[in-house]
Amino acid sequence: MKYPSLSFLRTSFIVAAALFAGLPASAACPAPASGKLAICQPSAGSTVYQVPHIEATANPASGSIAAMKVYIDGKQVFHAAGPDLSLFEGGIANGWHHLVINAWDDFGRLYSAAEFFAVTGNLPACPPSAVGVRICAPAQGQTVSQNLALSLGFKGNAPIKRVTAFLGSTPVFDFAPTPGQTQVQAGAIETTAGNHTLNVVAVDTNNQTYKSSVSFKTYYEGGCPPRGTTCNPGIYPSTPNDGDDVQSPFRVSAGVQYNTASITAMKVYLDGALVGQSSGPVFDQPVSAPRGTHIMVIQGWDTAGKLYRVTENVNVQ
Repeated sequence: MKYPSLSFLRTSFIVAAALFAGLPASAACPAPASGKLAICQPSAGSTVYQVPHIEATANPASGSIAAMKVYIDGKQVFHAAGPDLSLFEGGIANGWHHLVINAWDDFGRLYSAAEFFAVTGNLPACPPSAVGVRICAPAQGQTVSQNLALSLGFKGNAPIKRVTAFLGSTPVFDFAPTPGQTQVQAGAIETTAGNHTLNVVAVDTNNQTYKSSVSFKTYYEGGCPPRGTTCNPGIYPSTPNDGDDVQSPFRVSAGVQYNTASITAMKVYLDGALVGQSSGPVFDQPVSAPRGTHIMVIQGWDTAGKLYRVTENVNVQ
């Protein structure tokens, strides 16, 4: 997720910035050899979180690049002019995908590169497997964002006319399916960090009810609701931003804001492996990583036992 650099972080990290001034800064996609096209992000065989940053550049043998096209699983998803491409492509399902990027110069010559990459962290599809209500997200026992997202499947002995979701006894989602619809996804349901129970009730046209429930846990995820006046408690990164190109070692700076209790620790993970930790509400350390695209998770814990988390993709050149 992307966040602007916050003034409090800039002030807090001014001393650390001097200490880490020698670390390599964010780097652009380097140009390949003459007559080649290179895909810089995502790296081949990598797994990215939710929205991949697709980044490529072409170096024509002569002339200039007139057009570039991006294909995912054989379908064109983007068309641009010029030799450089930087695209955050949403709506890609979890799983493996085939990425192809083609470019043409003004003489009509084709330059091409292809690779496979995987996506994780998006809502799963939820087709019903039997009569009743199926809750695919959040899953039983899962830890998810306080900005709750739902993936529900439903099937009745008669067509379903209403689906209602409750957190405990509080309704948070109410939906009337279209004829033949058997699943729905919803997001931006605000709640607080902690333990919750989701109860889903579906009613068919004969007024028969079907119910299902799961228990799950939520973490604080930073953000400022567009209709609100107060930002959420959470971890607010300063650097790197989601999808950045960096060189190893690279500086990771982040801090917890709007927390309701004191922060006891922060930890940073790359692809699930712990790479750094600190005490208190600020993390500002160099991190080393091999070349390629990685999933970076920053977590914090407060004295009330609440979890804070932010997840980003970072590409090491």
